[in-house]
Amino acid sequence: MKKILLSLLIAIGLGVSNNNKVEIPACSIVETKEEKQDKVTENIQTQRDDKLENYVIGVVAGEMSVSFPYEALKAQAVASRTYAVRGANGNKNFDYTKLKQNYISVDKMKKMWGKSFDENYKKISQCVNATQGEILEYNNEPILAVFCSTSNGETENCKDVWGQDLQYLTSVESTGDKYSPYYNGTVTVSAKTVKSIFGSENIAIKERTSAGYVATVSIGGKEFSGEKIRTTFHLKSCDFTITRNGSDIVFKTKGYGHGVGMSQYGAVYMANNGTKYIDILSHYYKNTNIKKI
Repeated sequence: MKKILLSLLIAIGLGVSNNNKVEIPACSIVETKEEKQDKVTENIQTQRDDKLENYVIGVVAGEMSVSFPYEALKAQAVASRTYAVRGANGNKNFDYTKLKQNYISVDKMKKMWGKSFDENYKKISQCVNATQGEILEYNNEPILAVFCSTSNGETENCKDVWGQDLQYLTSVESTGDKYSPYYNGTVTVSAKTVKSIFGSENIAIKERTSAGYVATVSIGGKEFSGEKIRTTFHLKSCDFTITRNGSDIVFKTKGYGHGVGMSQYGAVYMANNGTKYIDILSHYYKNTNIKKI
């Protein structure tokens, strides 16, 4: 952060957001020792909140395009904050940047946005400030608020991808994903490469999940998960088809990412059609509620 620290603090809303306002007294009052201690505690808490909120700004900037509508950016802010709070697990000194979210620093934002930095940073920080301290909970615990770029039109069940039966991460319709620039993809791999990795070039889809993603693939009589194939050949999605083209094997995909949780382009579609961020979140994360921490 190369600007004056005070400017940055004002930009992110330190102590002056609607939900965390530091009240300025109308007249001078002599404070007791206890009142002074309360203010010290409040200031410490504010600093802790700012560490998290600054991180969320960096994640929203890294995970979504600044051109996305406000409500989609707000939904991303809540999801990313929830993921961070769950990851910290109560550790006040936790380094949020170690989490698997695409966090970018202010310096990187400046390089990425150039002359548009001030305008873009203001938009992102406004969306984060509008949701300050909000996280998603299920059974009074922060949820695993995973998200993906684009689904195949339906998000995936967490159980089918990672084996965890989380009731708030079940398959839901996400019709707007077909408008995502990442909805369709193609990867071509030589049959020789497939054989060198798996011992055979005879590959076929064996089973799909209820949401249409590939669950298992058979290669030379051995079974592998669709996720294994996705990561091995850098496919955009686990919803893929397999065709042979001479000495090559062609994978055609629908969607981008693991498909679990909120679809970012689905959120954009919903926001563009007037859906508020709270309703976007409740659509993708079933039976959750928002809590302010």
